[in-house]
Formats: sequence, structure tokens, C-alpha cells
Amino acid sequence: MTLYLFDPGFCEYTPQPSLDAALASATSLINAYRDQCDPEWPEYVEDIRVYESDDPEEPGEGKLVAWVVEHNRIERPDDIDEDGYSPSCDLWFGQVDFYVDYRMEVVRQ
Repeated sequence: MTLYLFDPGFCEYTPQPSLDAALASATSLINAYRDQCDPEWPEYVEDIRVYESDDPEEPGEGKLVAWVVEHNRIERPDDIDEDGYSPSCDLWFGQVDFYVDYRMEVVRQ
């Protein structure tokens, strides 16, 4: 069985030598997508996955090993001023309803 990291931005599966390497590559991918936030994440970030498969042609049909999950979600508070700033969160919300980060999580089976 081979591990594959799915990059939804390019619809590509990349073979990985180990789960640790796959998770590190996925974290790097999340960081790259974070840099694209303006201020919202690209929708496809939620589709980052790691699969285990014998089929290099269709690795996404294999066993799901890890996926991306929301992390550190901050909802828009009630103390937003007219400029979109929240003193309680020390964040500018403007047109966004929440801030969120993502991290990889191993699927428990």
C-alpha cells in the first residue's frame, strides 16, 4: 500500500513515503493555501486528504487515512465597530463572519 496526498487545488495525488511525510506535506499545503486568503480561504482547502491505496490510477478510491479539519475558529463577536474591528478579539472582521485555521487529523477507524 502506498500513501497519497490529494492536493485539491491542482486535483493531484502525490505518493508519500510515510504517514509523517504525508502529514508534513499536507501541513505545508495548508500553509500555502493560507497565503491565498484574501481574507477567505479557498474553498477547496477543505478537500485536502491522505489516502492509502494500491491503485496509482485512482488513489482516492483507497482508504482515507487523514483529512483537514477546522481549527481555532473565531466567530464574529457582537462588539464590532463601524470599521469592522473587534476589540475583544483584536481582529478586523469587515465582511467575514469568522476566522478559522485548518490542520490535518488522522482518521480513527
